Amino acid sequence: MSTQSGQSPRHSSSPAIPREHTSLEQIQVKLVEALHEMQKATEAPVPNLRDSIRFVQKALTLVGDADDSTEVGPVDWAAFAVLLHDRRLAAKMSQEVLAEKVDVTATTIRNIESQRRRPGRGLMLKLLAVPELDLRVSDIELDAEQSHGAAWTPTSWFAPKYDPVAMLSDMVEVLNGGGGQVEQTLLYFDPQSAADWMATCNSAAYVATYRSHVPHAAVAKHIAERIGNQTVQINALGCGDARAEVMLAEHLQPLLPKPPKLELYLLDISHVLLNAANKHAVETLPNIPVLTVHGNFHELPRYAMLTQPRDRCRRLYTLLGLTLVNLREEVRFFRDTLSCAAPGDLFLFDVLFAYASPDRPDEIRRKDPALTNPVRETHKAWLGGPLRRYCRGLADIEFAIELDTNCPVPGSYGLDFIATAKMQGGLPDRRFSMTRWRRYDPKKLADSLAAVGWQPELTVPYGETSDGHPTMALMLFRKR
Repeated sequence: MSTQSGQSPRHSSSPAIPREHTSLEQIQVKLVEALHEMQKATEAPVPNLRDSIRFVQKALTLVGDADDSTEVGPVDWAAFAVLLHDRRLAAKMSQEVLAEKVDVTATTIRNIESQRRRPGRGLMLKLLAVPELDLRVSDIELDAEQSHGAAWTPTSWFAPKYDPVAMLSDMVEVLNGGGGQVEQTLLYFDPQSAADWMATCNSAAYVATYRSHVPHAAVAKHIAERIGNQTVQINALGCGDARAEVMLAEHLQPLLPKPPKLELYLLDISHVLLNAANKHAVETLPNIPVLTVHGNFHELPRYAMLTQPRDRCRRLYTLLGLTLVNLREEVRFFRDTLSCAAPGDLFLFDVLFAYASPDRPDEIRRKDPALTNPVRETHKAWLGGPLRRYCRGLADIEFAIELDTNCPVPGSYGLDFIATAKMQGGLPDRRFSMTRWRRYDPKKLADSLAAVGWQPELTVPYGETSDGHPTMALMLFRKR
C-alpha cells in the first residue's frame, strides 16, 4: 500500500504457511511448496512421483504440530468441510482412524466436518500429509478472484504512523498538565481503557438503549438494491468491537449475488479492540474476507487499500457505534477526510436526535436524559480510568455533563463529559473534557452534508422516548 509519505505499512499475515517464519516454518514452507508442485505434476510421466509425494507427506507429519492454532486463510471453509468428509469416506476411513493419524480427537474431526471448528496451520499440515485423503494444496486455497490473485492474503495492516507508545506518552503528558481536552483516540488504545469501553457498551443499560432494535435489515436491503452485482467492500471506521458492523454484514450477505461479493475491512486505533473485532467477525462471517487496519480513521486518505478504486467494487464506509457524535467537525470530516471516496460510494452512520432546538437550552436541560440523570457508573469507570492510572497525585474524580449549544451543524447541540481531578496536597483541581456527544436535527444534518457532496439516501429512525418520538436513526449517504 502506498501512502502520501511514500512509506508502506507493515503487514502481518495469517496464512497456512506465513511469509515471515521461524526456521521450522521455513521447512514447512519448502515442503508444502514441493508437495504442491508434485501434485500439479501428477499427469506427467515423472518417475517415482507417487513415492516422492508420500515421502514429502511423511516429512510433513514430522514438522506439523496439531497444537499450532495459527489461523489459516483465505479458505472456503464450507467447501473444505465437505471435501474432507467426502475424501475420508472415499478412503473408507472412520473419524476415529483419521483422528489417530493426525493426533487429535475424533470430536475435532467431527467439528471440522460440521463447520463448528477450523483447523489451524499445524493440523492442516497433518491433513495434507495423509495419503489416503489425497488433499491437494490447491484444494484449500481460494481461487484467484476471491483472494485477489494471492495464494495467502495478508489480514492485518499497520499504518505508517501507528505508534501506541507515542500516543500513551502524549496522554500521560496531557493528564499531568493543568487540564484541557483529551484527544478522543486516546480513550481506546490503552488495554484497560479498551476493556472498560467494551464493558460499557455491552452493559445491559447501554445495549437496551443503543444496540437493541437497530434497523440493519432495512438499511441492508436498500444497500443491496443500490449496489447491484458489484463487490461490496465495507470499510468499518473506528469499528470498536465491530458488533454493529458484523450484524450489518450478516443482513447484507444473503441479499447479494451468490457467492456473496462482500469484504469487511476493520479500522481502529486500538489494537485490543481491533483484535476483539477481528475475532468476532471471523467467527461470525466464516466465508467473508476480513482484514484489519491499525490506524486512525482521520488519516483515511493515507490508506490506499481502503480508498484505491477497483473495478466493479462499491465501497460502503461505516461509522457506527455512535462514533459520529464524538467528532468536533462533522462537515469538515465529510468534506476533507472523505475526499478520497469515489462517486457512488456509500456512507452509513448512526446519530442521536436532539430533544429540542439549541436555541432552547432550558428545554434541553429539562428533556435530555443525559442531563437529568447522573453519569452512569460504567462511563465513570471507562472515562476515569486513564486519570486513575496516569495522573500523578490524583485524590478523586468528579464527573459532570455540560451542555454546549454552539456546534457547527445547525440544529445540533453537544454534551461534554467533564472530569474534575481532585489533587492531593492542596494542589489546584484539574478540569478535563474527556469525551463529547452530539445530538442532531437529522434534516439539518442531511442538508449540511449534501452541501459538501454527500447526497442523503435513507434515514431510518428507531428507539423511542416515553412519548413515542424516535431517539436515534441510521442515516445512509451517497457520494455525488
